[in-house]
Amino acid sequence: MWRRLRGKVRKFLAIVAFLAALAGPVVSDAPPKDSEFVFARLQCGQREYWMHWNEAPWHHDYPFSEEFFLTMLHEVTGVHVTPDSYQIVQLSSPDIFRYPFLYLSEPGFMKLNDQEIANLGEYIRRGGFIMADDFRTANYLRGPEELDILRNYLKRAIPERELVRLDIHHPIFHSFYNIDTLAMKPPYGSETPGFVPEFWGMSDEHGNLQLIANYNNDLGEFWEWVDKGQMPFHPAVRSVELGINYVIYAMSH
Repeated sequence: MWRRLRGKVRKFLAIVAFLAALAGPVVSDAPPKDSEFVFARLQCGQREYWMHWNEAPWHHDYPFSEEFFLTMLHEVTGVHVTPDSYQIVQLSSPDIFRYPFLYLSEPGFMKLNDQEIANLGEYIRRGGFIMADDFRTANYLRGPEELDILRNYLKRAIPERELVRLDIHHPIFHSFYNIDTLAMKPPYGSETPGFVPEFWGMSDEHGNLQLIANYNNDLGEFWEWVDKGQMPFHPAVRSVELGINYVIYAMSH
């Protein structure tokens, strides 16, 4: 399934290049009835959290962020999506292996059991891609360092791999949009010392990125706030560019 999805993205990019060169009128084929891209939000074990949030951390921004992002993905790239293009899947379930792209919200609040850790490692070894989003420096919530929580679980799940900081030269930042800087203002928290967005990643033995972590950042929050009309689009532009780059990279590598 994943191989077919990657093939569709490569085909789509080739078509875009051809049409740009042709610059003439075309007649589109009928759109496919089924979604060409389906991703899943991970539901996993969580440590204690502030109950006034009224929802579990893994659920934050759902489903508004998914709906907004998929709309942008379709409008910008032409990839066909449907109302069923996003799902919720439990990390402990074998269903995670059905999805080539997983969205992990609030990894700083994870408290994983043995089955969840095993599935996380197996998913990465099989070639899946994970976007970890919405987590931050310990200074913000006066709790543990949330990057360390993600790093420690990844080391237990797949000890042969390392989580490393990415810079602007990584191909994921140039897979669709040519992003020229990683400096951006997060949707909240910028007044907190040390709350500066960073991008961390984990790659396979061939150098292909399989996980990207938006540390001190929250792309899903941008997407939710724009979808609800609580933020103008302009401040969220970079978050959309990053998300689309992640999908195109994941489906073509």
